[in-house]
Amino acid sequence: MNVFETKLICKTFQGLEGVLAEELEGLKAKNIEIIKRAVVCDYDLELLYRCNLELRTCLKVLVPLFEFESTSPEDLYGFAMRIPWEDYFNLDQTFAIDFTIQSEYFTHSQFASLKLKDAICDRFRKFNDDKRPDVNPQHPDILFNLHINRDKVTISLDSSGTSLHQRGNRVEQTIAPINEVLAAGLILMSKWDRQSHFLDAMCGSGTIVIEAATMAINKAPNLDRNYFCFKNWKNYDKTLFNDLCSVLENDIRDFSFKIIGSDNNKKSVFTAKSNVRHAGLSNLIEIREASIQKMIPPLGSGTLIINPPYGERMEAYQIDLLYKQIGDAFKQHFTGYTCCVISNNFEGMKNFGLRPAKKYPVVNGKLDCLFYIYEMYEGTRRKQKSESENESESEGDQHDFKSSDH
Repeated sequence: MNVFETKLICKTFQGLEGVLAEELEGLKAKNIEIIKRAVVCDYDLELLYRCNLELRTCLKVLVPLFEFESTSPEDLYGFAMRIPWEDYFNLDQTFAIDFTIQSEYFTHSQFASLKLKDAICDRFRKFNDDKRPDVNPQHPDILFNLHINRDKVTISLDSSGTSLHQRGNRVEQTIAPINEVLAAGLILMSKWDRQSHFLDAMCGSGTIVIEAATMAINKAPNLDRNYFCFKNWKNYDKTLFNDLCSVLENDIRDFSFKIIGSDNNKKSVFTAKSNVRHAGLSNLIEIREASIQKMIPPLGSGTLIINPPYGERMEAYQIDLLYKQIGDAFKQHFTGYTCCVISNNFEGMKNFGLRPAKKYPVVNGKLDCLFYIYEMYEGTRRKQKSESENESESEGDQHDFKSSDH
């Protein structure tokens, strides 16, 4: 059995690993390593708190505790019974187990987590007069993460608890709202400088503009969040955590440019306004009822990001027309802007009539998507027309999830 409390594992969505690594570099993390859907770095208690408070593209922050090999639930139970769980939490605290299992030895993943739960409880019973801690799967004091890949078992402490995308900003939602972590990742990939305008012309519940606003004023995304599992750990340093929060409060700054969200759906507009108000950002974000074809952006430069319908509830000809209208709107109204689109409808994207400057593979829910970035500089329409007359449009329509810029 290997014991190691020297690393942090910051989990994210596939496609955002590089962005998350850049965020960790900004926090001065050491020995950063990108792995699949996560980034690893050296453990430090202050960094642990900062990761939970400040990382925009992180879902969970884990601290690996034990690693061993096991080929059966019985082996797992035996190894787990030898772990001094009493060193990590007390009898009067509740716990739960989150798990990710890909193994031919553990075909029933929930059974493996139950065996770990039994081992924890039996260990406490053995040394506490048959008393054991209670399980609370909804809001545990201590959350363990069980990860099994073939015969390799890793047990970690989950410092975050509920996913870090739950900022507490969303009180209502539209159909298929974009995840806050993905929204933040798209904004960071767009390279918005936070010193120019920001727009979402298909804003839905307002997630993207809310994420942009917190970036614009340099507010840590989870500064207002109360629930973190690390607050229940035996080594929790309340003074250190409160001091960090005070520093982050003082780092909030003013923003003098426009942040605008618009949608042509009345219910979406109402929902977005409610969420913006709940987030305390009504003084920064303007929500309008308008289609992208009728949206006139502020003069100057800026960034536009949209998450249009992918076509699940539309006919092919409708999505083709919509995507053509979006491309036309980019060319007619958004000169000087960087215009970005996330979509998994690669056929529909052919109707844009524009060649993206960059493409990044990302995942939205369970859908493999591409994030397209268009630079709408002066003369873009003329250049695009010339290229379309002399070249095929194949380069902009590939959907093999490869990008030379990623």
